[in-house]
Amino acid sequence: MRRLAAILLLLCATTHCVLSIYYVNTSYLDLHKYAQGTEREPFQRRLLMAPILRWAESNRLLQRAAARYGANVAQPEPMSAAKLACIVFSLIVLNGFGLWTIRASEQLSIRHWWLLWAILLAILYASYAARYEQTLWYPYDIPHLVLFGLGTILILSNRPTPFIAVFAVDALMRETSVFLVALALITQFRSRAWRAAAAACAVLWALSRLLAIHLYPNGAYSWNGLHWYTEIKPWHLPQLFSIVGFLWLPVWLGVKYLTRQERLALYGASAMMLLTFYFATWNETRAWSEWSVLFAILAAVQLERSFAGASNPMTVDRTG
Repeated sequence: MRRLAAILLLLCATTHCVLSIYYVNTSYLDLHKYAQGTEREPFQRRLLMAPILRWAESNRLLQRAAARYGANVAQPEPMSAAKLACIVFSLIVLNGFGLWTIRASEQLSIRHWWLLWAILLAILYASYAARYEQTLWYPYDIPHLVLFGLGTILILSNRPTPFIAVFAVDALMRETSVFLVALALITQFRSRAWRAAAAACAVLWALSRLLAIHLYPNGAYSWNGLHWYTEIKPWHLPQLFSIVGFLWLPVWLGVKYLTRQERLALYGASAMMLLTFYFATWNETRAWSEWSVLFAILAAVQLERSFAGASNPMTVDRTG
């Protein structure tokens, strides 16, 4: 009974987090243009959500629900059928992913089944829902976070075959899915099966990019970017440090509690996060949300091992 009550609370918290993201933020994209394939690049070539939004705009039930919902709930932007579809889809995939982490926690050696889910929500609140500038949302953010998180867990739990299937979908969601290929090679390079999986995923990623260019060949590029020197001013720093829920530095400080594979994942993720600074707006912290699941995993195992006195080298497996 206590487990069921905790699950219900986590489902409520997940729903609250998703709704907060869509209530507080506004869409940077014109959802109608994105659905019709005429939005700016590189956003339009993140193409997997476009058919869902196109269907939503022609669905009368969603249109009526959006009109009624928008009239009763105050929001900084008008409610539309496309936005409502994003909300519903995000609620389904993120709550479903949260439930799946209960089982995945066992494979990741996390003893407290609720800890990974709870830390992930804390990260999302800090880095996406509770922002005071660059309060923007994108239709593919939550689905990409879930798919990238699934891929991350499959890497750490050594399951190359389902990883390929998950990656094939995520490659159509966002081009930064390619970071999963690098993460797999960094953490599983000794495995022939993983080298083959990484090669197959690299081919899938290239094909997904060619498909996106074929479907949308002439889109004008428009980056939502600010010069780096404007982002290091003191009033931007609180939000800047909220990347992965303020956990990047604490996880690094607890590196002694990580296994060899977990440390390699941290090193590789940190390098790719630094690379993201090259093309992302620094205080738009949602741009790093794909790493939320990995940092939730690392923080969870560090908490458990530290409280269990697992700093003893005999207790923590450092060989991976």
